[in-house]
Amino acid sequence: MLAKVRFVKTSQETITTPLLVPAFSSRADPHIERILKFTKEFITEPILISAYDVYYKKSIKDITFPEMIFLDSGGYECIKDLCYSQVYYSKDKPKKWDIKLYSKVLNSWPRKISTIAISYDHYRSRKTITKQISEAKNFFKRRTYFLSDVLLKPEKKRQGIIEVDSVINQIDSLKDFDIIGFTEKEIGDSVLDRMTNIAKLRIAMDKANINKPIHIFGSLDPISAPLYFISGADIFDSLTWIRFSYFNGMAIYKNNYAVLKQPLEYKTGRLICQSYVDNINSLKFLQMQMKKYISTDGDFKVFESNSNSIEKAYQALKTKIGEEL
Repeated sequence: MLAKVRFVKTSQETITTPLLVPAFSSRADPHIERILKFTKEFITEPILISAYDVYYKKSIKDITFPEMIFLDSGGYECIKDLCYSQVYYSKDKPKKWDIKLYSKVLNSWPRKISTIAISYDHYRSRKTITKQISEAKNFFKRRTYFLSDVLLKPEKKRQGIIEVDSVINQIDSLKDFDIIGFTEKEIGDSVLDRMTNIAKLRIAMDKANINKPIHIFGSLDPISAPLYFISGADIFDSLTWIRFSYFNGMAIYKNNYAVLKQPLEYKTGRLICQSYVDNINSLKFLQMQMKKYISTDGDFKVFESNSNSIEKAYQALKTKIGEEL
């Protein structure tokens, strides 16, 4: 079984995986600080915020409510590509952003909360896996007060999917990082391919005695996250919890959620706020299901309404991976 409890150790405490991390970004809502303010009494576990937003919306630097923060490098806010969970294009033109501005945020970042920094990436930049790892090591070498999350990207611009074998060839070089990260859309071009590539990476990491969490960026819905989890990934984040409503093990259109779950007379503002709260509670429940899956040695029934679909996907993964699974 590839799914296991793994650890993120800080100077203050040890946090266990799996981790379902609500992400906050101006790309989902330009008034992201309002969502942070509203949800702070409901969120107790780690969140992800963008250094880009910290720089241009300085008020969010005063966050105190989670036990750990993932500080993203800001590359996502700079691009206009439509991601899987995005339902519209942002109208705001991206502001200037580069590694110098990211470093400026890191240098002034308060150390009262344990923070995991994501290695810098830019959508126009493509480098070999070897170069990405080397630059990330140098980047974190000067910032030892952060935990390190290296985000690995495809090596060439025309290459939309990362070459997993290139990462496996450099597997020993990953020991210096606390977390190994990939985006969902770049780890494979189908659900089964993503599961397969994650499983290959986890198997290779196990053989190299690297018991570090794998972080899948952009995956937090109630179906995809468990699929990648049973494939060997550990940490999941995205903006789906802001853009959609979680209901009966699915991510659905907010207006449908209003009909299915909430009083029809709810005004839009109240509906959205209630959706945030319900989504956070859904993530807590899903995280509990994942932990129960580990403790029961892989009983798919813990995933309730999605159990048959998840077990079917796992069987497809076993067929593709073979005996190593």
